[in-house]
Order: sequence, then structure tokens, then C-alpha cells
Amino acid sequence: MGGDHASDWLNCGVYTEPVPEENAVHALEHGAVWAAYDPSALSEDQVAELRQAVPDTYVVLSPYEDLGAPIMISAWGAQVALDSPEDERLEQFVTKYWQSPDAPEPGASCTGGIDAPSRVA
Repeated sequence: MGGDHASDWLNCGVYTEPVPEENAVHALEHGAVWAAYDPSALSEDQVAELRQAVPDTYVVLSPYEDLGAPIMISAWGAQVALDSPEDERLEQFVTKYWQSPDAPEPGASCTGGIDAPSRVA
């Protein structure tokens, strides 16, 4: 949810494989939200529902093995564990933290960084 991170940010988007944490954290610095999910805890339908529940931009959506919760949604300085994409706190979190002016570099680009190998959108 903040702290040490790579100098290159991860391009926002949907990834089907785990992404480098240090690059994803840099995307949070730009005001992105990272919706990580444990692929062993969610069905394919729930992953599709999660994808529909987050904005199309300034979001990193990726699997994360042994997450400790089915979904962990993070922004710079904030994080919440969720059991499902239906949890009302997901929408509340996105509303509060997506492209937040409280991020260290609000409005900085969420493209032009690096892609992890499994970026699909």
C-alpha cells in the first residue's frame, strides 16, 4: 500500500499471472488501485465479476497466490481484505481511493511503464 518500490511503474490493466509487486506499488503512487485476488479462492465467474466491478483505467487487476483473503484491494496508504466481488466495501474503496489526490503523484500516467508478461487489457 506504499513504501519502497521500483522506479518503473506497472502499466495499469488486467493481468492473468502475478505481477511484480514493486512495480505495482509504483502504480499506486500514481493514484491507481490494485485489486489482487487469490485464484484458488475465487471462481472464474467471480474473477469476471471483479473485473466488471473496478474501473477500466488506473487499476491493476491480477492474481496473487496465498493472499490471505480472496481479494485484497489496495491504494496508496490504504488496503482492505474482501471475501467476494459482491462486498459493498469494494465500490466504497474505489470511490474513495481511485485517482486520489492523496497519492504521492496524483494524475501521473498509468501507461508508459512496464507490462508484466500476462497483460490482457
